[in-house]
Order: sequence, then C-alpha cells, then structure tokens
Amino acid sequence: MHKKALFFSLALALALGAVSFPRGRSAASGNQQTYVVVFSGQQAADGSFLMVVSQAAALSLLSSAGGAVRADLSSQIGVFVVESTNPFFMDTLLSSGFVAELGEDDGWKAFQSLEEVMGSGALADVDPQQENGGQGDPLETLQWSMAQIRAPQARALQPGWRAVDVGILDTGIDAAHLDFHDAGDPEGLTNVDCARGRDFIPLGPGIGNPDPCVDNGFHGTHVAGIVAAQANGFGVVGVAPDVTLVPVKVCDAAGYCYASAVIAGITYAGDAELDVVNMSFFVDDDELLGSTEFKCMNDATQRAFRRAVERAIAYARSRGVTPVAALGNSDTDLANPPSGNDCEVIPAEVAGVVGTMALGSQSEKASYSNYGVGDTDVAAPGGNGTTGDCSTTVLSTFPGNAYGCIQGTSMASPHTTGVAALIVSQFGTLGANGDVQMLPSQVESYLQSTTIDLGLEGYDLCFGNGRVDALRAVQHDTADASEANPPCPEYSE
Repeated sequence: MHKKALFFSLALALALGAVSFPRGRSAASGNQQTYVVVFSGQQAADGSFLMVVSQAAALSLLSSAGGAVRADLSSQIGVFVVESTNPFFMDTLLSSGFVAELGEDDGWKAFQSLEEVMGSGALADVDPQQENGGQGDPLETLQWSMAQIRAPQARALQPGWRAVDVGILDTGIDAAHLDFHDAGDPEGLTNVDCARGRDFIPLGPGIGNPDPCVDNGFHGTHVAGIVAAQANGFGVVGVAPDVTLVPVKVCDAAGYCYASAVIAGITYAGDAELDVVNMSFFVDDDELLGSTEFKCMNDATQRAFRRAVERAIAYARSRGVTPVAALGNSDTDLANPPSGNDCEVIPAEVAGVVGTMALGSQSEKASYSNYGVGDTDVAAPGGNGTTGDCSTTVLSTFPGNAYGCIQGTSMASPHTTGVAALIVSQFGTLGANGDVQMLPSQVESYLQSTTIDLGLEGYDLCFGNGRVDALRAVQHDTADASEANPPCPEYSE
C-alpha cells in the first residue's frame, strides 16, 4: 500500500551547526535594511503591552524616519519590524526618546540545508513498514531515546490529547509525511494543523516555500516527529503521538534563522494560545567563524534582539504557552561563558524558558552539549555518537516519508517538549473557549519534579534537575528517583 521510504543514516556531527551571517541579508534590494524597533513601555497585567506613545504616534514616527512596517507587534510586545533605505533611520528613531532598543535584523545559519544533508552520501534504503513482530511501529525498536525516557509506558496511560497544541518553531513540517497521518494513510486525518501554521520568513530567492506545512529543509520535520509522530503502524512514534502540531516557520531553506521571524513566531504562539512550543535554534558551534551563539548586552543589535525576545516570551507565557528550548552545542558552561556573563544564549537562557541539555544513549552528558548552574533546567536524549550509528543518535522523521538519525540539543529539546505536552494532556482542563488550560509555571513544576536524578545528588550544573521521565510525568510521581551513570566530565573542571 505504501511506497518504500528512505532512511537517512545520518548522525550529523552537530545537528545545530552554525556559522555567522552577514547583517543585511534580509534586505530586499540596494541598501534596504530590516530593523527590529523596540519601543519603551511595560507589559500590562493582561499580557498586552503599553507603549509610552500610542500606536498611531509610533507608526507616524516610523514613517517620518523613512520606515515601512513589515510586522506590527506593538499591542503584544511594543515591537515593530521595519524596512528602510534611509541611512539615518536608526539615528532618527533613537533621538526621539521613545525607542528603547533598535538593531538591524540579525540572522545566522542554525543548521544544514536538506541538500547539504543529502549530499553527505550516507543514504540507505529501508522499509518503514518492515516486520516488527506486530509490536508497535516498525522502526520503534531503534528509538533508544524513547525507551530512555519511558515514553512507551507513558503513552499506554496518556498518548496525548488532540486539543493540546504544540508549536514547532523551526523550518516548517512536512505535513504530507505518512507518520503524521492516522494509520499511515495519506487520506487519513493528520495531527499537523496547517490552517493555524504560519510563515514568518521574508520572501526572496532561495528562502523556501511560504507554506508552513512544506518543510524549508528537514530540521522542523525531524523535531516534529520526536514530539508527535503518530502510533500508526508506520515508521516511528513520538513522545506524545496524539497531540496537535502547529508549524511556525522562523528558519529558511539554507538553514538561516532571523531575529525578526523568531520574535514574530514566539508572539504568534501567544496570540494562538498554543500550549507548548519547541525552539531548537539560536546556537552556533564554531566561535572562530564569528559565533552568534551568545547575544551580548554591549552590542546594540544583540541587545535589541534580546529585549524583544524576552518580551515575546513573557507575552506567550501570559497566554498559557510553556516554552522549551535547546541549550546549544558548544560544550560551554553557560553560567561562565567565555564572552562574559553579560552574554546569553537566546531564547534558552530567557527567564521562563525550559532549557534542555543533551544526553547520550547511556545517559551521559553529550560531548557537545552546553550546561551550567541556573541555565540547565532538565536533561533529555539528544544523541552522542558517530555518523551512521543510529544506536547512539536520534531517529525521527525526514521530509518525503524519510527518516534520519542526527544528534544535538535540537533533538533533546523536543523530547522535553513532548513530555510537557503529555503533562498538559493529562492534567490540563478545557476552558470555555475550547482551549486547554494549564499554567506554564505548573507545567514546569510537574516536568522538573518528576525527573530522574543523574550525576551529583540533586540539582547540578551538568544535568540540572535530571532526565525527563514521561511515565513519572503523567503519573505526577515526585518520589525521589536517581540513576547511576557516567559522571559529567565538567565536574572536575
């Protein structure tokens, strides 16, 4: 009935590899530049934002400075995304006294493109319907990461609730993939909500498809499969297969992400009142190439970006969103970064975000994973192996009914997101507007109090509160539980 799919045996050295990106790439032509404009003001109790000037006055100021508004996020977070060819645009706005922060739109290559991945040459044919003794989905036996967090046992009690919405802020999701369809049938119902999906990537050559349900690359589809590939007798199974996925594009076909797109994407998650969002981006692996991993307050552009993201996260949380993010892949102690404590990985280090570090198949700290006291909230499987070894890297969906094994904190974060989605499914309540309600602070508490303690006793710099455990989470089992494992090498530093 189904065509044979390709299984990518690709354990990328680092799933979130990145290089710096020259500012101004988002310019449509000539010297046109995109700016993130952060107006002064404060967030109101209801989550809305009160600027020091009215929206009309702000729009008038932007226009008089030679700006054209591309995105108006003023009512939610007091931010505008603006395009201008005026070389004095920044000076004009900053002299007004109403603008708190202003920076050129920032972009960075967060992960490889699909073409780069396929060009690796590590392809092998595998049938995602291969015989599995009638036990579960055919490739489920290769999903060591799901076994590590006891996802199969949790799913037997709570597979997720379709009313629970999980936003995947990434490159989009291949909604046509059979593993997102009931019974693996292309005519069956899908758990990907394309109608509420959004694309915030600027249009232009090589940017990608504006349809949020067509993946610009592969990364979003891989992340989405970890969260919620359906238990349909085809391929793999996600942590929470019965929840709804909402694709929100913030990264383009080449693997570049944009500050303006991310800010708009997080804000939209609040507007749509999504329950949980996954953010597997904002990291860089090679600081010699001009790393953009850390956003520093002494840089005007990076400061504007940080402030806007912080507001967007606060707004999303006020609307019931639990944000989860990858801590990054540079093996850095985030509590003591080389660039100084004035610099942070964004959004993982923003207050209210569940920062996730990566584990290998034996629950050891992945060699690449960032860590740090006050920054590592939880640990989750992300892989810690070599190319082609799916026993040590994470298997999930790829576009075109394909599958791939890759690794990174990019893969750890959606395992945490899936567990958070199960918590909301199990303990959330249906509001009058049909939206599932559970306070983000309560989701965090349930998530962190049900972990398995690893490494040093109690909270520690390497594993944070411990490894997420899906079964304990859906049972809200907060009894002390620990597991012996190889120590984190960073303890001795």
